[in-house]
Amino acid sequence: MREFEATAEATRPPTWAHKQRALFDLTGDAVDRFVADYTGPDGEPFWPPDDHVGVDGFDDVVEGFYNWPLVYAMGGDERLLDHARRVYEAALERGAETETPFGHPMVVDEFEQCRDWFHLGEGNLYTYNMGLAAPDDDAVVDRARKFAELYTADSETGNYDAEKRVVRGPMNGSMGPEFCDFSAYEHHPYGADYRWARHGLPWRDLEFDEAADLLDPANEERLFEVLNERCAKGDIPLNLNITSLMTNAYLHTGDDRYREWVTDYLDAWRERTAENGGIIPDNVGHSGEIGEYTDGSWYGGYYGWSWGGWHYIGIGPTVAAENAVLLEGDREYLDFPRSQLDILIENGIEVAEDDVHSTLYIPHKYGGEGDYHYDASGVLTEDDGEVLWRDGWYEFQPHTDDPYAVHLWYMSMRDEDRNRVRQLRDWGKQDWRRIDPRAKTKHGDGHEYAWLAYLDGEFPDYPDRILEATREHVDERLRLFDAEGNEPTTVDEDYLRDRNPAFHKALLQLTMGAPQPVYYGGLVMAQVRHFDARRERPGLPAGVAALVESVTKDGVELTLVNTGARWEEVVVQAGAYGEHRFTTVETDGVERGVGEGGADADTADDGGTDALRVRLPAGSRMSLQAGLDRFVDDPSYDYPWSETGS
Repeated sequence: MREFEATAEATRPPTWAHKQRALFDLTGDAVDRFVADYTGPDGEPFWPPDDHVGVDGFDDVVEGFYNWPLVYAMGGDERLLDHARRVYEAALERGAETETPFGHPMVVDEFEQCRDWFHLGEGNLYTYNMGLAAPDDDAVVDRARKFAELYTADSETGNYDAEKRVVRGPMNGSMGPEFCDFSAYEHHPYGADYRWARHGLPWRDLEFDEAADLLDPANEERLFEVLNERCAKGDIPLNLNITSLMTNAYLHTGDDRYREWVTDYLDAWRERTAENGGIIPDNVGHSGEIGEYTDGSWYGGYYGWSWGGWHYIGIGPTVAAENAVLLEGDREYLDFPRSQLDILIENGIEVAEDDVHSTLYIPHKYGGEGDYHYDASGVLTEDDGEVLWRDGWYEFQPHTDDPYAVHLWYMSMRDEDRNRVRQLRDWGKQDWRRIDPRAKTKHGDGHEYAWLAYLDGEFPDYPDRILEATREHVDERLRLFDAEGNEPTTVDEDYLRDRNPAFHKALLQLTMGAPQPVYYGGLVMAQVRHFDARRERPGLPAGVAALVESVTKDGVELTLVNTGARWEEVVVQAGAYGEHRFTTVETDGVERGVGEGGADADTADDGGTDALRVRLPAGSRMSLQAGLDRFVDDPSYDYPWSETGS
């Protein structure tokens, strides 16, 4: 491991450094209070209530604390990890005591009994974050193996048919794919009051002529019958999120079975896409046949092109391709999500915003002919208000799912993918140099473009501004705590998530040069990751701040500042999992070697290294410019000073 020592003084550290360290400190204190106010004596959540029967909501509970291990892994206080472990264990216990309509609990053997991978993906973000935070925790490693084994060919669950390379249900889990019954109210509230008008199935090709028919309670029983016939079995693109569960197990164990599962299953979906003329089908039967339960139609499946459209369809290909690139190092896998995005771009419609700029409205859904008179704000419509339908495509609107295009560029570092992001810019709404003080959604999206503008040199104030906005968000939660007086005014499945005072996005972007993972089940993908060498723990040492100032296809620029009162040592790893290699290093403008050697060595003795050790005296700073060879090393959760795997 190449060693360096900072010699530049930081007697007046930059404001972003102070704000970053203050945010780390405040988050620890805020979570202390959150746990005291909103969980029981042993950290147990107040939801579900004792008499609750259902399957929905466990992921929402976990979303209330899923990112505490991630903030710890970036440099947060150890209390975050302690609290996360305690609340998670209590949540598992509560889930195991909550009944479902099927004669078994909501959580069986520490995993949800039968759910879709939109929700399982959200809940398992905690699992993946614990790999970054505590890879030496036996319970974390055991769960990684156990959860992945639920989807192997020989699993008693029957989740996966290895011969057909098919996950056997849109919903699956520790009890297998058999417990999906849409008519059970406790299972899913998809009754007559659901927003069916915006979905193409189960009605456009059946007896329902108008969207209003679906709002009639008299039709509810038939509605459930069709859902069970068409959407309760077989494979869907969202199941590609299972590749994260397998990748997580590989990062802990190095077992090639998990790596092979990822590539085999991804290849199956790529083959189905090619068979379908280049568009990913949204439903596949147990036989492997596209449209087996939808009268031969490639669209109309659960969470498919008609149900939620690109918002849901884009998740699986993006997450699975990222995982395959991480495991195999071959960025050709990115052609899969790229091809789907290109289809939408090719079918898009340019809409002039002013005399200079136009926004590309891309179709987000696909469905058959029929009645498209329903309320859908922000999409293109006909003169009579009907949602525009063109050759099957509908709901034309600006690209609302920014992370998919951003992640494509981030993984490839290709200019053409960066240009896709620019091509999809919403000139009528999205200001690339604005920080919103409030997150737009529960997962805090909306600042991807602003971060990219910073990396392009167009928004130099971004670090200070995003840290200020994040601090305000924490303060807002603390004011809510004050107003509620130490106990929640409402308790439902979202009560923890809606009060969680930890926010990680700014810290990921600034310290690791990383976008937020795809929220519905993606892993952290990063340029660099930091470790506290003196304490041998993940994250920046106390008092040390980091800022990734540039991310290009050639490498990164990074500044480390020690705002504290004593020397610290930081290990800077190439990639979140050591998957990259530093090929060149400049420190404060001076070229250095990257091979093994002491602090005074200035020539490399090998082709690169996956980690650098930086000694930072009190009140010092160091700027690094590092060349990166990306996705060339075997990824692992192991600490950079580890000699053996798990």
